[in-house]
Amino acid sequence: MADLGRQVKYGLAKETTFGTPVAATTAINQLSFALNPVVEYVDNVSAYGNIVKTNDSDILHQHAEGEFEAKVTSDRTLFFLLGAMGTLVTTANPDASGTVKNHTVDISENINGQSFTITRKDGLTTKQYAGARISDFTMTMELGDYIKYSGNIMAKKAVTTTWTPAFTSETEFTPKDFTVKTASTAAGLSGATAIASVESFTLNINPNLEADWQAGSVDPYAFSSRGFDLTFELTARYDGTVYEDAFTNGTQLALQVAAVNQAVTIGTAAKPGITFTAPSVHITDWSRTEDLDSPVTQSITGTIHYSAADAYALRAVGVNTKASY
Repeated sequence: MADLGRQVKYGLAKETTFGTPVAATTAINQLSFALNPVVEYVDNVSAYGNIVKTNDSDILHQHAEGEFEAKVTSDRTLFFLLGAMGTLVTTANPDASGTVKNHTVDISENINGQSFTITRKDGLTTKQYAGARISDFTMTMELGDYIKYSGNIMAKKAVTTTWTPAFTSETEFTPKDFTVKTASTAAGLSGATAIASVESFTLNINPNLEADWQAGSVDPYAFSSRGFDLTFELTARYDGTVYEDAFTNGTQLALQVAAVNQAVTIGTAAKPGITFTAPSVHITDWSRTEDLDSPVTQSITGTIHYSAADAYALRAVGVNTKASY
């Protein structure tokens, strides 16, 4: 008997060695998830004295690809950010309790990044997809819904396993928890005022992964980055010319985006959340929308650059009570 889609369970675990399966340590509270085999065949077209063009086929390459969507949370989202960006360092948060941690995620200079094992369980079978990497990560804030993230996965072909999922709840975020700031430099972001009347925001992290193949195997030996593209989009009321001027003048800005739930306290006084900082961005497209019976809005598209002065392009800091990843 077939399952409902919501009955299918997915879990993940961080790998020590690419492609070596690891038992799932975290079950994913997902909104949608799909991971399916991808097989490339080559047809044998040698002539056998027959009008039919092919007489056989052989497998050249095989792996798995999929996509996912979930609500941004204070814990599991960092696994996916680590998968997209490649490196995470955990330090103590200054909260007096001593139980709160800061998890700093940066873009790794290692083109092979961080791999995971994805486990899928339904009523028929349980399978592991080792060597999984996040090939695209997008965070989206839309008014009237939870803050979400989505993206794509590449992994090695599945092998059969066993797994008993254990789901837990954690802090989630809605638009009331979301802020966007800009300043002339990253140092100025802490004192900057959040942009008023933000109506939507999208952050995209694309490591441009490709499967790496070699003679002697039909399986990929890595999924490596061809270089990162980092972009964002923002819609807000047109209540000033700051971003219009930055667009026309080519002004460099620093950007900070945060999802922090102020209604939840962890430790003594800390608030769970994730904060993204980009010290160097340029607005690459700007436009107004002027419907006669609606407030005038502005739509902004920007590119996130590597900042030589700050030695990074994009950084995410998650605050929670998880000891390590």
